[in-house]
Amino acid sequence: MNLKSAGKLSKDGWLSRNILTFFSSDRIFLISLVFLLFIPLFFHGPHFGVPYVKGGDEPHYLVMINSLLIDGDLDLQNNYESARKGSWQVGKKYAGQAVDPHMGWNVGGKHVFWPEVYEDTNNWKKDADGVYIPERKLDATINITGLPGYSIHPAGIAFLLAPFLWPFRGTPYTEPLALLFSNLAVILSAFLFRQILQRYTKDMLAINLGTFLTFLGLPLWAYGRTLFMEPFLLFFAVGTFYLVLEKKSGFWAGMALGLGALLKPNFLILFFPLALFYAEDKKIKTILWMMVGPSLSAAATFYTNAQWYGSPFTSAQPFHLGNIFQGVLGLLFSWNHGIIPFAPVVLLVVLFWKRFISEHQSEALLLGGGFLIYFLMMSLWENWGGGWCYGPRLVSPVLAFLMIPIFYLPGAFSTWSKSLRWFALALCLLSLAFNLLGAMDGYWSSHPLTILKSNIS
Repeated sequence: MNLKSAGKLSKDGWLSRNILTFFSSDRIFLISLVFLLFIPLFFHGPHFGVPYVKGGDEPHYLVMINSLLIDGDLDLQNNYESARKGSWQVGKKYAGQAVDPHMGWNVGGKHVFWPEVYEDTNNWKKDADGVYIPERKLDATINITGLPGYSIHPAGIAFLLAPFLWPFRGTPYTEPLALLFSNLAVILSAFLFRQILQRYTKDMLAINLGTFLTFLGLPLWAYGRTLFMEPFLLFFAVGTFYLVLEKKSGFWAGMALGLGALLKPNFLILFFPLALFYAEDKKIKTILWMMVGPSLSAAATFYTNAQWYGSPFTSAQPFHLGNIFQGVLGLLFSWNHGIIPFAPVVLLVVLFWKRFISEHQSEALLLGGGFLIYFLMMSLWENWGGGWCYGPRLVSPVLAFLMIPIFYLPGAFSTWSKSLRWFALALCLLSLAFNLLGAMDGYWSSHPLTILKSNIS
């Protein structure tokens, strides 16, 4: 669909001439996209200021980064203690607060978690200096004296960001800069996503509109302002598939996959659709090269598991199986964590998958398989909702794959009835509105409409 034909549509009320120009102009569009993805970093509800972590797992990732930078280790006990005394090692928002450490110990080869030894933070009391003191459980007989305490999250993020944050170690700048790198990961993902779309169309309107709806109409926008692992995993996922599709790479795609697995080992499941894609063309040597990165990542993970938790097979955060049917339905339709309630625009994209598979079978199966296998894996986890977070957090690294056929939208739009056009426009606008609220105000573990309703009432 070219600009001339799109201009005809504008006369019918689809897009004004200015909007058409915006999406058809690379320079204007890309500057605007970067600005829109970047600016939420500085908003905390109605307040504007230096970026800081909001909550959930974020402060616990930050304390690992600070421990490696300041102490040169990942024993977090002294870092959490320092934070209780007022340091910013778990973030500006939580300095001096009763933060429940996401930590455990290797006690005689057994991984013992913090809640097995200490009471909930609600039961903590302050000492004479006003510092919160963790309250040990009366029935806890486990001896952890002198043992190092390691995170219940993989430490990959600390190793990934430490080289960049080293000049700022021990300063309050570590926190906003870590968030800046998270935001940068989402911005770079958007550029790589555009490159993938250009494999299937040369229409800049379709490419830019598709990128716009994918990165601003999905929770990817909101995660660009957080220190969760999902922004980085998004970058490594899109980067890996870009390297395979555009660069025909095995080794470097595997390295990107391995880096992602350092953040969350289950990220390696994406290796399988990639290997099948190469196996179809009998590129066995490429598959072997692609195994280098995952193998190094697995070796590093097994080593740290053994050192920190007593066994190579005892992971930082065990994968507890749940009901896959509940997980699938929840990740699709849950009001608080479902894809469709947070990004109804995906309903339009689903219409185009049959055509995408028909026209680009091998690549469509690769991209669709990447989304599907990751989605099903997260559906199997008992905590498929992702805890205290925004929308479908756990599958956000692969949501971009689901959106690839969005480039068909402008062309299809011109053939639809007026009522269907209005319906499609409503889905797009709702997606943008929901995720704008998430990006600017950080509505977590609830749908933005629920929060708005409670605020209005």
